[in-house]
Amino acid sequence: MYNRKMQYVIKSVPTDDKQALEDLLNQMSEEGWDLYTMHEVETDSSFDFNCIFMRQRQEEEKTDLDDIVNITSFKYRMEKMLAAPSSPYASCKEIQLKISNQKERIKKIKSQLESDNLSPDEKNRLNNQMSDELRQLDGLKQSLVNEISPDAMFSTIKEEKFVVNLSEEILEVISMEANDNLLAETVKIRQKLADTLGYVIPHIHFHNSDELNQNEFSIKIHDIELFRTVVFPGYYAFYKDELKGYKTTEDDIVITDEITGKKLIWIPQLKVKDFWAKGMSAVEYIGKAIETIAIEEVSDIMDYNDVNKYVEKVMETNSFLVDNILPDFMTASDLKYLLTCLIREHVSVKNIVYIFEKINDYAGEPTKEDLLDKVRLALSKHIIKDLAIDGELKVIEFSDETLDKVYGFFGGEDEEDENIVRIDAKDVEDIAAKLTKFAKSKKISSPIIVVPMDLRHMIFVILSEFVPNLTVLAHEELVSECDIKFLGKV
Repeated sequence: MYNRKMQYVIKSVPTDDKQALEDLLNQMSEEGWDLYTMHEVETDSSFDFNCIFMRQRQEEEKTDLDDIVNITSFKYRMEKMLAAPSSPYASCKEIQLKISNQKERIKKIKSQLESDNLSPDEKNRLNNQMSDELRQLDGLKQSLVNEISPDAMFSTIKEEKFVVNLSEEILEVISMEANDNLLAETVKIRQKLADTLGYVIPHIHFHNSDELNQNEFSIKIHDIELFRTVVFPGYYAFYKDELKGYKTTEDDIVITDEITGKKLIWIPQLKVKDFWAKGMSAVEYIGKAIETIAIEEVSDIMDYNDVNKYVEKVMETNSFLVDNILPDFMTASDLKYLLTCLIREHVSVKNIVYIFEKINDYAGEPTKEDLLDKVRLALSKHIIKDLAIDGELKVIEFSDETLDKVYGFFGGEDEEDENIVRIDAKDVEDIAAKLTKFAKSKKISSPIIVVPMDLRHMIFVILSEFVPNLTVLAHEELVSECDIKFLGKV
């Protein structure tokens, strides 16, 4: 079988010794090495070229080169070693030092040219060398001009919106040589969300991070870390409540799942081949975390360029809707709020033209929240269809006591306070705890609660932080085509 792994070797020569560099390149080429990269580095006394050569791994050959490394595990370390200065200030100082050294070289050549004992050949050689050094000096001066230009700073004003950081131990999950790799998994997630929710998540950047502990990965949105946990390549993850009767061994790793809050058991892959339950590989678990964060943080991930793409889709079908709605009745900000609220609650916006039609129908609604309620009512058949199992929808209601407590969050006795929401964290945690306990007693992993329309959105916002996989419906959204089964009150 063809072995694609590569070998690398690092060689150094002084930057001012062109003959040594030429000899090195010729020698390595004759031995079958290709130049991978060349980078100028500063030593204690001079500047050197660090040259990295590569070739296909020669398994049958013995070599006395002790600095060969494997691309699979050490390429990123070489990239760090060869990285450019970390700041414009450091780069500027480096260029200034090079200019100073270059001027010293030119001064030295000039003094040699002033000698009266030079042969014509030697004088010609020095003149050519002087021309080369002057050209290099001009290049360094131009580099300094570019470096100190304010325009260069603008190119650094950019941000990676969606980042997954990986510790060194789990870098193999992004290896394209593996069948089960994270790059392919993200494509599957993006396609799934596009098909089910009409939501296309942006490009995901993967980085190695020295800030992470062993086997950790983290997810950042707009450079804010929102999720961090561990995974174990070579293991499969199972929720403890799915492995009834299974007794953990010393080879297993038991942790708390940061997504659901449930106990998660990582079991060595060789032990799970006969399990009836379907476990998650490290790649699949990271993918699940990416999908979860992509939906939960959609309001920060979706930008106005994304919103404009939905508008363009409507324009292709019915430009009248766009002209009639934007911007007189609804701003781009209002549209983004509506779309992200729907996606956040797993309501598809794939039929964007129909949603625009409903927006146009309800153009007289006074607030964004009122419009959201109306659009959800128009989509209620689709919402219930996606939630029902075999034509049955199991729901939980709030007791009168709980509803009174929630209504107590709104304002006070004065009319001026009616629009002020005062949420008591202890009351919210108490409601969430009761709901979680009730759902667990009914063996429900994704609870659905039904509340009055005017409370629906607020209850979702405050309780979804404590109850994973929560769905909140309004009584008006319970369509008759579905068999509604009320499980009880909390």
